[in-house]
Amino acid sequence: MKIRRSVIGVLAAALLVAAQLATTGPAQADHSLIDGYVTDATTGIPINDVCVTLGPPIACFTRTNAEGYYKIDLAALAARDGDTWDMWFVKTGQYQNAYSDTFVVDGPVRFNQVLMPIGTRVLCPVADTRLPTQTVYLPNVTKTLGGATGWQTPFIVQNTGTATASLEVSYYRFLNGACAVRRTVSNLRPGTSFSDVPNNDHDLPGDTQFSVVVKSFGVGSDIVSVVNQHAGSGSRAEALSYVGVSEGDTSVFLPNITRRFFGYVTPFIIQNLGTSEATATARFVSFDGSAPTISVTRDIPVGGSKFVDPNTTSGLVDGKQYSVTVSANRPVSVVVNTHNDAATVAAPVAYSTNGITVGADTVYGPLAAKNGEGVADVTTIVVQNLSTAAIEPTLTFDVLSGTGTTQTISAPDPIPAGRSWAFDPRFTVGTTTPCTVPSSTCLGDGEYSFVASAPGAEMAVAVNVISDTTAMGYTGITAPANTIYLPNVTRNLGGTSGWSTPILLQTIGASGATLKWYRFSDGVLVLTQEVEVQRGRGIRIDPRTVSGLTDNTQYSVVIDGLGGSIAAIVVEVASGGDNAMIYEGFAVE
Repeated sequence: MKIRRSVIGVLAAALLVAAQLATTGPAQADHSLIDGYVTDATTGIPINDVCVTLGPPIACFTRTNAEGYYKIDLAALAARDGDTWDMWFVKTGQYQNAYSDTFVVDGPVRFNQVLMPIGTRVLCPVADTRLPTQTVYLPNVTKTLGGATGWQTPFIVQNTGTATASLEVSYYRFLNGACAVRRTVSNLRPGTSFSDVPNNDHDLPGDTQFSVVVKSFGVGSDIVSVVNQHAGSGSRAEALSYVGVSEGDTSVFLPNITRRFFGYVTPFIIQNLGTSEATATARFVSFDGSAPTISVTRDIPVGGSKFVDPNTTSGLVDGKQYSVTVSANRPVSVVVNTHNDAATVAAPVAYSTNGITVGADTVYGPLAAKNGEGVADVTTIVVQNLSTAAIEPTLTFDVLSGTGTTQTISAPDPIPAGRSWAFDPRFTVGTTTPCTVPSSTCLGDGEYSFVASAPGAEMAVAVNVISDTTAMGYTGITAPANTIYLPNVTRNLGGTSGWSTPILLQTIGASGATLKWYRFSDGVLVLTQEVEVQRGRGIRIDPRTVSGLTDNTQYSVVIDGLGGSIAAIVVEVASGGDNAMIYEGFAVE
């Protein structure tokens, strides 16, 4: 049973432990502790002499030092792993009090806190009770997680509606689901984007992981969002990207989850989109059926997130690939972070993909490569069977921006229900024999768009674009549309070695597209661009070669298909390390 400690009980326990130590000698070592830093929410400066209490703000258990640091060693309190605690942070006369809410301590816990000066806004005001036009959920947002060069996650929100939007942005701690910060953003015009960089936000505690909920208000003010995750610098830089979702599901599919698979591991994060606590169960099924099927469960607060790490999940087998189904009693969203970035890896890489809630018998991929140009070196495609019977999917590849020969490759064996098949173009299908000559079992060199099909079936597709020094990923597109929104498109942002974002556009029924480019800084429509594309094929649109756009500039883009539906992804690249990532465009009918 979890126990919530009060300050009176804590002081009594401390006296009892002291008496026991005087007569019985040292107690058994216990490494449970709470520590952290307290900073000013307006300046980011450490705050000295903050009173930190365990339980109600009756008596200080400890105080911060000149660096704003505090530490509470729970071993001296006869604490047990799994005990529940809460804290207050008090600096009378200068700052508003802050409350941690309850949280479980099972080993060391880092709890950083910011304090708002008296007379300024409240960190977490009461949430707007109006019915939002749309809500977007971001399962994983961080600020300096792991230190100054650790994980940070700028995110962008685009207004895809027809009217000006006002936003409410709420950050919830992973630790306990408590609100850390809630802010508002006004006057976001249609087609334009708002961005937030948590590392620049003094009102957010550092070295902390959050889930974020963004609500839009105002008739016709629909929104979408993309999150860019960064860590490291220079040759050890890593970049990952995923998209926010507005509708989760009680079943989410993850085609490719690994445990120490050629250095790769895939922790995933589950966010609760429901109105009450969610219980989510992840069921792991190995690709080849040779490993035991394993299930793990997480209880997740409203709006909050919990992670599952395959490397620490009992029963999973090293060197195995798994298809995973996450089932929950409330709607959830899932993000998969794929890593090969141990300290011993010379060129660390990572990428993100969203969990898939809806399968289809036809799935579209705007980019696949084999010895392709730039960072798109080789693409593995993982197909998960969501049907109740075995399926035999085919992959059809068309050369990008060309009229080359179409290639069709079929799965070598039927995929049983619930399992996945991985196509690796480096090898003859169904073998580990390298191949180079195009055939029905070997994809030729080049860059392609592709279509996965299995008539009458349901599939989910994950696409992994990797090279020796980079990795990117995206999910196959099950619902192409006439209009696609891209919240974040850049041209040499930060300089010639900075971020540029080629668009990979795939036509399904369209004969081309119209692109509208809106500048971030002022929301002005700076360019309307027309492109022609052969039906059923794809092209690359690189902002660096588009006349009328300017360097060191950030844009939001709206794409309208001409006479039919389209699909699109954005490839985000910069110089240095693994500065490469992909996000999917947002389809709007």
